[in-house]
This record gives sequence, C-alpha cells and structure tokens, in this order.
Amino acid sequence: MVEDPNFPQRARPAASPAGLSFHALVPAAGRGTRYGGARPKQFRSLAGRPLLAHAVERLLAAGAASVVVALPEGELEAAERELAGDPRLRFVVGGPTRQASVGRALAASPAAAADLIAVHDGARPALAAPDLEAVVRAASAGAAVLGRPVTDTIKRVEGGRILATLDRAALFRAETPQVFRRDLLEQALLAAERDGFVGTDEAALVERLGGIEIRAVVASKPNPKVTLPEDLAEAARLLGAEEAGG
Repeated sequence: MVEDPNFPQRARPAASPAGLSFHALVPAAGRGTRYGGARPKQFRSLAGRPLLAHAVERLLAAGAASVVVALPEGELEAAERELAGDPRLRFVVGGPTRQASVGRALAASPAAAADLIAVHDGARPALAAPDLEAVVRAASAGAAVLGRPVTDTIKRVEGGRILATLDRAALFRAETPQVFRRDLLEQALLAAERDGFVGTDEAALVERLGGIEIRAVVASKPNPKVTLPEDLAEAARLLGAEEAGG
C-alpha cells in the first residue's frame, strides 16, 4: 500500500483493539426523508438487524466505554427493544440538526474532559475495526478524522458555471468516526452555538477554534453511508463479504 505524503496516517490491520480507550456518540435522529418509507432508515433491516445496530455494535465490540445514541422523538422505546442489551449503551432524543443531536448526546455521555469521543454516523454500518482503531489512536493528540483522498476531478462552480479545477491532491473526503477530546468538542459546540454557525460535520466546528491539529486517517476498507434504498444493497454486500472472510 503506497503512502500518500498528504495523508500519512493510514489505517493498518491490527490483531486486536485491546488498549483502546474511548467513548462514542451516534447521531441518528434524522428522519431519512431522502430514503423514504414510514420509518426512519436507521431502523431498516440489514442482514437481519436494524441498520443502526451494526454501527453501534462495532463501536461496542471495539471496546467503547459508552455509546450514546441520539434518536428521533418517539423512537426511544423501539430502540430499547431492538438494540439494547449492553449496559454501556444509552439513548437520548436528538435535536433538529445533527449538531444539536451531537450536543444532546455529548451532554448524556459519562466521558471525562480528557477522554476521547468518537462521533460515528448511525447509517455507516460497515466500519472496519482496523480503521476505527487507527482513527482513535491518531486522535491521542486531540483530534482525528477517518476518510479518504479525493480521486475524482473536482470543479468549483458558481451560478452553474465552472470557474476552476481544484487540486485534488490536497483534498480529503471526510467520513466517520471523527474523534476528539471531549473538552475540544464541547468548546467547539459552544462556540458554534454562540456564533450561530452550523457545520456539516464535527471537524468543521473544531477547526473554528484555531490551533487544533486534526489528523487525517485514510480508511483501508469501504465505509459507505446509507442514504438511498440502493445503498442498503451495497452495505449488505459488504457485510456478506466480510462474514465470508473477503
């Protein structure tokens, strides 16, 4: 595997996640309107389990000290019935935005100020254990984000017109988990609320604090987010290949 000098932190297989120390938040309070259906997509069946369960179980299997899941109002009872069973797992009602849901989940987390918090999408069911371990370890200095370099040609567009071609060598497609010390994430959320800023991910909030090094960790395995119905089939294929040892 060739190292990219722009993104030197690359996930590597490990024998065990033993020794990892982190807590986790799973913002899963969206209604999944793009997916459609009567029930939020995070409860759709995938390999015999709710989609959300796969994401949560991978965090627990890696040794998360706690996992707080933010859910739509009215879904907590179903989640307790379908997902509960591990004493480290708890549920809260999320907010109107991802940012608000992360804030509510963080408020319910037992993590101490210096503990690491991994924020992971509930709709990413195929997170590989080596990738989770790599991003948590990379965050030991304060912050790290799992993702992958951009391979497509990216254009800057304004008003339907192409204005420029961006240098893709310096571009990174962020995924989750995104891992931060609790105190940094809290500061970032408070600053964003004070300034009326809404970011598309947690790293965007932490970046605004200034002076924080966020490590970019290149994923070694596919880690797709289920957004549309056809994405569920791809997730099922990945889980099936994983079970078969592929």
